[in-house]
Amino acid sequence: MEIEVVSGDITQVAVDAILVNLFEGVEKPSGATGAVDQALGGAIAQLIQEGEVKGKLGEVTLVHTLGKIPPKRVAVVGLGKKEAFNLDRARGCVAEGLRALRRTGVARVATITFGAGIGGMEPRQASQAVAEGAILGLYTFTQHQTKPEGREIKELLLVERDEKRLPELEDGVRTGRIMAEATNLAATALLVATSRCRK
Repeated sequence: MEIEVVSGDITQVAVDAILVNLFEGVEKPSGATGAVDQALGGAIAQLIQEGEVKGKLGEVTLVHTLGKIPPKRVAVVGLGKKEAFNLDRARGCVAEGLRALRRTGVARVATITFGAGIGGMEPRQASQAVAEGAILGLYTFTQHQTKPEGREIKELLLVERDEKRLPELEDGVRTGRIMAEATNLAATALLVATSRCRK
């Protein structure tokens, strides 16, 4: 999967789906999630009022955009309670959101930097967590599969409005990719060795 950091408006990126987030207890989304909500005519806020979106940790709600913005779907991922949010939770939430989107068959996804806004994390650390969450969360061991399951997400765009932040976000993504791919390589080696021992 390619991960690219780009500057722009996440509501206008030409992708199949958008990944945004929400803390538990938030009644009106703000930041990038608020911008997506506004572009959708308040659809996310309405789902919050109706109790369908609660922001609970790992909760994923898919919202169809019905042509209001270029992407066809928005995945709203719950971050849990703000005071308990950390880099591990950011990784896990990115992974949950992307796995939910993979099940819908999308190939190109755009995301915000989980934790870099209202989450209060350093942009570099937050983008590293996004890359790690994406690569680790979408890892599958396919050696013994005769037919791959579903369609793989081919590209993840990390969208940032502030161009000055791009270099540090790119640094974080590079580090996150190295760490996550090393972990996946070790996991694959272990699984291959284990499968050979069973034969």
